[in-house]
Amino acid sequence: MRGRQQGMTLISMVIAAAFVGAFVFAGLKVLPFYLEQMKVTSILGDVKRDMDGNAPTISGIRNAIGKRLDIEMVTGIRPQEFAIKKTGTGYSVTAQYENRTQYFGNLYLVVAFDKQVEINR
Repeated sequence: MRGRQQGMTLISMVIAAAFVGAFVFAGLKVLPFYLEQMKVTSILGDVKRDMDGNAPTISGIRNAIGKRLDIEMVTGIRPQEFAIKKTGTGYSVTAQYENRTQYFGNLYLVVAFDKQVEINR
């Protein structure tokens, strides 16, 4: 009498490797977007730290963001795309944007980001 067979067949191993490979490939495609988002988050934190309580203006905030974007070499978002609105105690600065990259064929991966800080006058 034959013993019970155990393990994966070659075909099932290839299918499993294809699934894992597809997820790894997607991760590698969106990784630069998340690294850039970390820079944007850092930039907003730096601008808040530097301008909090120093009577900032909208143009001053936008200039500070633009300079930091240049220094950090961030290309996914421009200074004009940051929404700066007056609030009761200061300014609300929001970076809300999305990045898109081609996965394969006509399929795309879309990553949306939304970060906001409050700068006091």
